[in-house]
Amino acid sequence: MSGQAGGTGAPLRRVSPARQVLTLFGDYWGDADEPMPSGALVAALGDLGVKEAAARATLTRLTRLELLVSDRVGRRTTHRLSPRAAEIVAEEAAWLDSFGSAEPRWDGLWSVLAFSIPESRRDVRHSARSRLKWLGYAPLYDGVWISPLDTVAEAMAELRELGVADLTSMRASVETSTPDGPRSAWDLDEARREYDAFASELAESRGEAGPLALAERSRLMLGWQRFRGLDAGLPREVLPEGWPRVAVRAEFARRYDDLGPDAEERMRAHVGAIAPELVGAITQRRLSV
Repeated sequence: MSGQAGGTGAPLRRVSPARQVLTLFGDYWGDADEPMPSGALVAALGDLGVKEAAARATLTRLTRLELLVSDRVGRRTTHRLSPRAAEIVAEEAAWLDSFGSAEPRWDGLWSVLAFSIPESRRDVRHSARSRLKWLGYAPLYDGVWISPLDTVAEAMAELRELGVADLTSMRASVETSTPDGPRSAWDLDEARREYDAFASELAESRGEAGPLALAERSRLMLGWQRFRGLDAGLPREVLPEGWPRVAVRAEFARRYDDLGPDAEERMRAHVGAIAPELVGAITQRRLSV
């Protein structure tokens, strides 16, 4: 459903349509009280390489999934985030503002979760793993997940919500017999390769983007969001020397902010073509460097 990013020649990484839509809301409609004109959203998705029919089908599907709320006033259809989707966007914004902006402080303790889910409840097992990875956890052993972040209470709440009854948690010092210790739970080699690849993309993203700025900015934002599942935010004390998170984030934030004015102007054009009175609702989002 996604291809070339608005004609820039830079391929848009494969991402879910929901992620594309939520990213557009977060970047350009995060502070607006009014719903977004659906035609403007379809036009913006077109910049991201999504054809009109596929874009409209995506909006219908996300409304059915209760991530969007659709309204109709006269001949104009609008969409806004559902309360559930608004929470997702707000949580993502908090991660974007903090992840990689500085090296996290660490008390030397690990969050440890031990739990058992029967094989017959595969759907619960899948959901539990997905939620724990989203919180920065990784499996040290089968049924034992760890994170350097002090998020035990949040993780316990997520697992209880899924109906996981056999569950133990603690904050503790962890030692293992493996050469890399607890950090072996994460594939740091893959994360490093992705950082190197993304740094190369940033280096190639130069010059004035003009009308293509929205596509280029979204491409880079969607690329950066991938590190949510690749880098759990491990503290410097347990990472290989020269870990690139902070340096790459700083370059990403600079490029994202540089593209901001032109990207917002492009979004104003999409909105203004349908509802000129709403062009002032476009969010001016910047990342701290």
